[in-house]
Amino acid sequence: MTLFKKIPFILVHLNPEITLTEELMTLQSGGVVPYCVIMSDRLSDAEPDTVEFPVWRIPEKKVSRKICEELLGLQSSGADFDQVLIYQDDAAALSQDIVQGIYAASEEPEAFHVIEMEEAIQNKPVFFLMITEKIFGTRLDEPNPFLWIIPSRALETFSQSGKNPKFFPLSWLAACHRENIPIRVSFLEKRSSGGTTHAYNPFRILFYSLGLFFRYLFSAFASVIADNAMFFLLQTLGKSHLFSLIVSRIFSMMINYSLLRTVVFREKGNHYGSFLRYIGLVIFSGGIVWGALEVGIKIFPVHSVVIKMGVELVMFFFNYFISKKLVFPSRKKKSDFHKTESES
Repeated sequence: MTLFKKIPFILVHLNPEITLTEELMTLQSGGVVPYCVIMSDRLSDAEPDTVEFPVWRIPEKKVSRKICEELLGLQSSGADFDQVLIYQDDAAALSQDIVQGIYAASEEPEAFHVIEMEEAIQNKPVFFLMITEKIFGTRLDEPNPFLWIIPSRALETFSQSGKNPKFFPLSWLAACHRENIPIRVSFLEKRSSGGTTHAYNPFRILFYSLGLFFRYLFSAFASVIADNAMFFLLQTLGKSHLFSLIVSRIFSMMINYSLLRTVVFREKGNHYGSFLRYIGLVIFSGGIVWGALEVGIKIFPVHSVVIKMGVELVMFFFNYFISKKLVFPSRKKKSDFHKTESES
């Protein structure tokens, strides 16, 4: 275990359900001592009395940039190391999982390794797991790692990527691929000591990094077809723009909400709150579309459906951001990841 202590290890501590002291004990039981700790300033954890590494308290929105600062500082320090470890989600793994992840990367230390676990895919639709396994080579269709293992050569590529880089940018993976740095995603099975590893080409890098966006795009596409088909039908029947817009929006939003909740953001538990927030977003977005439609038909000599689709294209990215941040906010809980461990 002492071998692992020589690897710079950045702990990102954001989980309110476990204290920093408990987390450090978990790491040390696996033979790992952090190079530094980055933690959310909203946590009330008391810093351990005796530590030989810095502990940074910062707002969560600045965590990505702070990780980059530590990586760039380590890269320019002249320290002798082959890899850097980032334990980015302290809710996701026990000490043996961390050690298992390190062993998974030990045979190819020059590669960029992303380590994920079986729990990350639980409660996902079986059909989409099959599809993503065919596309991505794994059942995981978006980054949800508990451990990043980054070779020093990749840090050199990262340091050249811009003045204000963020962790983890898609451009960094692409740059690593151009520099012939192998990129590996290891899928560790919780109940065994084995797992599977997949190499990622540019096609898989793109879909792996933008999986959530592409699922949202699929949901939006299905909704647009349903919405505009109903709108066109009602317009053909001579209904007013407002009536056609309201009916078509109600029809499509039921389809869209079901897809967003089950396929895109995969919400668990009580969904009434997200439904009410979704309704609010639909009303606001619909109001913008209706206003633009009423003005547009007086200016542009095209069918109202064309104007409506053009406005909704502009609103697409706004709706995606609001849906991700406010309507279906991510809520990871420690119990979700350790349930299997406690039952064994």
